[in-house]
Amino acid sequence: MIPRTAIDRNQTPDTRRFYAEMEQHFANSSGSTMEKLANFTRFVPIPDIGRFLAKSKIFEQVLTVHGHIVECGVFMGGGLMTWAQLSAILEPLNHIRRVIGFDTFDGFPAVAPQDRATSEATAVEGYFRVDSLEELRESVRLYDLYRPLGHIEKVQLVRGRVEESIPAYLAENPQTLIALLYLDLDLYEATKFALTHWLERMPKGAVIAFDELNHPQWPGETIALLDSMSVRSLRIQRFSFQPQISYVVLD
Repeated sequence: MIPRTAIDRNQTPDTRRFYAEMEQHFANSSGSTMEKLANFTRFVPIPDIGRFLAKSKIFEQVLTVHGHIVECGVFMGGGLMTWAQLSAILEPLNHIRRVIGFDTFDGFPAVAPQDRATSEATAVEGYFRVDSLEELRESVRLYDLYRPLGHIEKVQLVRGRVEESIPAYLAENPQTLIALLYLDLDLYEATKFALTHWLERMPKGAVIAFDELNHPQWPGETIALLDSMSVRSLRIQRFSFQPQISYVVLD
């Protein structure tokens, strides 16, 4: 997910006006916060609804694929909790499925040359620094109160660089299989490491999804794919209504 400051260069004056006025409109509208959230389509921007719809369609493709949902690059948790909510709605009795989020929760670590390979490249060390871990733990606690089988753990949060946190997680959970891998790390080294270590645990029919593939501001993600897998053997798909998210169904 790209913060508003990173996409300002692509925004028209009307778009910037929309965000500013919608924020004020939400704050001033009648009803409690929960009532306004229940009427979220009044306030949520079209691109964000599109992202939710795209992720719901991806999730539907792995409903019958055994394994966990892994998101690498959690940021503020909207994507992670999308997978969790979809699991609760579409497969409420699947107590085996886990939704696992990996993030430093301290912004980008070191940036590699591949991440600066284009003139539009955006990545700098410390970018996306939002320490949302404790807030997300509270979100998960509240989520568990309201979902079916809420006494069985569904969402796991793993802090640290993936080069360290993924091997540590697998050492404690050697049984892990992955049905859906969502890569939103943006950076070359972390994306390549995640691909290398998760791919061998993904069965046929599993899905790898990318958040910034073919994006000139984040070249490292695409270069990591090119250095890890044969693109000629992959059918990289996208949605007509969502330009950024892409995915591959493994054969």
